This record gives sequence, structure tokens and C-alpha cells, in this order.
Amino acid sequence: MSLRIILLILMSLLIFPATALSFQGYVQPFGRDAFIAWGNGEISVARMLEMAEDDSNEKMTPLAVRKATTQARKQMLDMVMSVRIDSKRTVNAFLSGDDELAARVRGLIQNSPFKRPSMFDEGGEIRVSEALRGKLAELILPTTIQFQSGIPPKLSTSMEQSLSFSDKAPEAAGSGASGYTGLIIDARGLRVTPALAPVVYGQDGLGTYGAFLVSRASAINYGVVAYANTSDPAALRERVGSRPLVVRALNAYGSWRTDLIISSPMSKLVRAVMRPGDAVDKCRVVIVVDAPEPFVDIEAGTSNEIQPDEEQ
Repeated sequence: MSLRIILLILMSLLIFPATALSFQGYVQPFGRDAFIAWGNGEISVARMLEMAEDDSNEKMTPLAVRKATTQARKQMLDMVMSVRIDSKRTVNAFLSGDDELAARVRGLIQNSPFKRPSMFDEGGEIRVSEALRGKLAELILPTTIQFQSGIPPKLSTSMEQSLSFSDKAPEAAGSGASGYTGLIIDARGLRVTPALAPVVYGQDGLGTYGAFLVSRASAINYGVVAYANTSDPAALRERVGSRPLVVRALNAYGSWRTDLIISSPMSKLVRAVMRPGDAVDKCRVVIVVDAPEPFVDIEAGTSNEIQPDEEQ
């Protein structure tokens, strides 16, 4: 391997740290070359450089790179603004009341890491990235959210009579029947909308898990929950540990279907599992949702559909 290739690999690792290669979970597409990975919070947008009219080798000019990068970052900002914080508001709605905070978010996106086309990239693609973690999460998670208050929110009505449930005792997805290391909530078929701070309720209408149990620092570092397309504990081990409790959601709640309802017996068990400790400190909760509809580029005849062996 030549020294030049080694240097390119090292540079790419510096631009896109190893955390970007971790558990991606549910990958929400925004067109053909943009996505939010709701496992690790990665946001990525790619743009092709515009070809010179004379089809020369000058398409990788600084101006072309700058233009493509600007366009990609603009789309990334639109994506971030569309993210739902909870059942009541989006990031855009939250920032609309604070011009200074909105400017800080725009500044962070405008200076986000980007990868230039390499000499081996015939397509001339640039890619920008950010994450719904760390600095960005610190800006877009409202300080008004009652993190780690210990006071569960309550719905106005109980769901005890309106939703049926199975009273079969749950078992750990691993050896033994106790010592749960995390929580997997299977919400497939419920048309759930991912959010930064969803709430899981029991049928009694009382909050079972959410930001009220989690510190703001944990929410910033890990996300209150992660989202995935599979309930296979082995695939989710990185997030929920070796012996997660697996629970089936009965329904999604709210106009945007961001919150979940689980049965009363399960909610009691979840409350016992999600006590202060490693599971809560590291937000070891995954919500399993349906895989996104594949985006089909009619003109190009291509699709972004994830193959089964790539599903996370």
C-alpha cells in the first residue's frame, strides 16, 4: 500500500471518527444521498460536484467543492430543523423563539466536518456530517425539559380499557430471567415517528420511561432512546447490553405518534428495570420501528433500499 493511500485513510479517520462507524440503527432517508441514523445519531449528506460544461477534468475546482459543500450543509440544516424533539414540537419550532440559539445551530452546521473527493473518486462526491449528539444535542434539547426529575408525566386519560395486552411473563433475551441490561420496545406496525425525547407510558397513563429518568448529560451523549429496524438482541447488544427486556408496544400516542403505550404488567417491570444505574445512565433503550420505504430515483433508476443482511 502506498504512502499516499495510507495518508488518505488516516485523514478520513480524523474527519469521520470511529464513533460514526458504530451502531446506526434505523436509517431515515432524506432523498437519495442524505440520512439520519437514529442509532448513533449520525447525520450525513452527500453532493456530487457539478461537471464542467466542456467535460474537462476541472470539475474538482475549489469553487465546485465549495458550492457542493454549501448545498449539502443547507440540506443538513433543513433535516435538523425537521427533527421532532417530542410530541409537541420540532427543532425548528423550538428555535423559532430564540434567534441567538438558532444562529449557533446554523454556525455549527455551517462548520460541520466534510470529506473532499479523493483523486480516486471519479464521481467527485463531497459528504458532510454531524450528529444528534454532543454539541448539536446540547443546543437543540430544550433546557425546559425536566431531565432526571423523577416525576413521570401523566396522560389525561387511562388506556386500561381501550387497549388489550398479553399477560405472559416477559423473559430476558439471554440466559437467566433477571438482571436485565436494557430495554427493547417493539413498535413495528405502529407508524412511529422518531423523536429526541419520546415518552413511554403504561396503560395507566403514567410515564414509564423518558427524559424524566435520564440526566441531560446522558441524553446529550447517548440520546434518550435509539431506533432500529430489528428486535434481534444480538444486533442491538451494543446499545442494550447482553440481556435486554423485550416489550411489545400496544400503540403510538399523539398526533405525531412519537410516544408509546405498553401494557400495565410490562410497565411495572420496566419501571423496576430502569432504575438509576447503568441502564438509565447510558440510555440503554431501543425502539424498534418499521424499515423506511426505499427511495427510488425515477430518473436514475436507483434505490437506497437496505438489503436484509445490512439491516440494523
